[in-house]
Amino acid sequence: MSAGILGIDLGAYSVKVVVAQGGFRQATVVDVLERRVPPGDEPVLMRSARALGELLRETRVDGTPVVAVPGEKLFIHVLEFGFTSLKRSDLEKAVGSELEDLLPVELEEMVYAFDQIPSDLRPVVAAAGAPLPTDEDPTFVQAAPRAAEANAGRVAAPAQGMRVLACAMRRDDARALLTTLGDAGVEPRSLIAAPASYARLAERLTTLGGDGAPVAVVDVGHVRTDVCVIVNGKAVFFRTIPRGGHHITEAISRAWHMPYEQAEQAKHTDGFVASIAEPATSEAWKRIHDVVITETGPLARDLKQTFAACRAKTGAAVGRIELVGGGARLRGLPSFLAEKVGLPCTGIDPREAEAIFGNRLAQRGVAADVACLAAGVAFEGASGRAHFDLRQGELAYKADLSFLRARAGYLAAAGLVIMAFAAIDAYAALSKLRKAERVLDKRLASESQADLGATLSADQVLKRTGGAGGALESDSPLPKMTAWDLLRDINDRLPPGKEVKLDVTSIDIKPGKIQLQVTTGAVDGGKDAVEGAAEIIKALKTQTCFEDVQRGNISSGADETKSFPVTITSTCE
Repeated sequence: MSAGILGIDLGAYSVKVVVAQGGFRQATVVDVLERRVPPGDEPVLMRSARALGELLRETRVDGTPVVAVPGEKLFIHVLEFGFTSLKRSDLEKAVGSELEDLLPVELEEMVYAFDQIPSDLRPVVAAAGAPLPTDEDPTFVQAAPRAAEANAGRVAAPAQGMRVLACAMRRDDARALLTTLGDAGVEPRSLIAAPASYARLAERLTTLGGDGAPVAVVDVGHVRTDVCVIVNGKAVFFRTIPRGGHHITEAISRAWHMPYEQAEQAKHTDGFVASIAEPATSEAWKRIHDVVITETGPLARDLKQTFAACRAKTGAAVGRIELVGGGARLRGLPSFLAEKVGLPCTGIDPREAEAIFGNRLAQRGVAADVACLAAGVAFEGASGRAHFDLRQGELAYKADLSFLRARAGYLAAAGLVIMAFAAIDAYAALSKLRKAERVLDKRLASESQADLGATLSADQVLKRTGGAGGALESDSPLPKMTAWDLLRDINDRLPPGKEVKLDVTSIDIKPGKIQLQVTTGAVDGGKDAVEGAAEIIKALKTQTCFEDVQRGNISSGADETKSFPVTITSTCE
């Protein structure tokens, strides 16, 4: 497969890889790969990295890996600064200093990334008061509070300076992740903070546009749930909740005393959580609901707390929830969360799947909801300006030139095209100059005929009028050197103070004659006053325009100084 960007999600249940090709306007998804992480006693990271390496080798996918960093490895904070503008390098130092004060990690032991967010997101709060879907929508919840009520609570006031969304990671954790991936044969170019990558999806999800109200992308995974609040395509707040499908599976396993794998299968086929919009229709379904709600109930509570924290720190009030991830497939979950959180909640529909993955993959039935994180990471990597790349400092990606060699033919062709366009442009400019020259020649011929009685060329006109070395050049009224030029020349020729102590007390510049009154003195380790006077005369005689330089009588002054006049005959009139 041709080279591209490989967006990688090292999930606890399965590894997802989205292959994207960079385009003129935006990247295009060309393939989606997935492999189940094998069970075992080793850490999940080692098993998922091994599964990733096997998947890439078997499919022979060629591309630049970009890996999502799980949210539980991150420290996430919204920072507020009093200043309104700062250079990126200075702002980076300020963010690092603030994180060092907040986190139990020394600055030298962390890697961090940040992005500036709007200092006032309150104008979009009103948009969050839009009514919930009607009863024709499957997410309609009759008894749920309106979105404005769900977003009640403290709202951050506009910042006096700027707000910054920052995430940090222990340097040792980043190094361990890179080492584990390297052992599996994968060398990622970037380590993207997983919850932040969903902002790239907002550019493609059609239902996220329109009123500009904040949207929360909630990715319910196997062991974690990532939440990213997006305003106008920009991530302004994100958090990882340590709850997911794995906890529901464990609840089913405990309730029915069945092995984990069997409970996992039961969750996939019969998992269900009830709501007013989708009530339990039998005692059996109610029994399943009673078990599942022990985990989905706390998840809804954590989501409400996350949205409250977002409002309190940024002022953005979430207007709707976009539900993605494998855990989002739990029957009844969108309606349940809409009811408990009090916000409209929908999953990925066919139009959105096509917008993200393209028509071909959408028709193939690609697992769009499961691959959203990998897709967001791929789009982030393909953008060339990843906002939350934690591969920083000494861990920064060391690129080789193999990709240039692989594209040498394309680069050579591009160079030839550029040279061709440059040659065409130069030829066009030369043709324009020649055309202008012909017009001027005709004009000169007509004017010389009228004024001088003959049709002359430019060289003939210059010779006749004395220009370009003609006879009249010596009769030019312009002086060769002005008085200011002479004054500056004299100043430049006088010996430096460390050699001769001197002071020009007066100067009179007239056509053909210059008069100076000079005072000299002895310099420690240098020349005495008389020697200094000789040096001054010697220096002035080096000017070719000075025909004669005469020194007058020397008179003694205070502190062993000598004073004398200097008369210069100048030909530079």
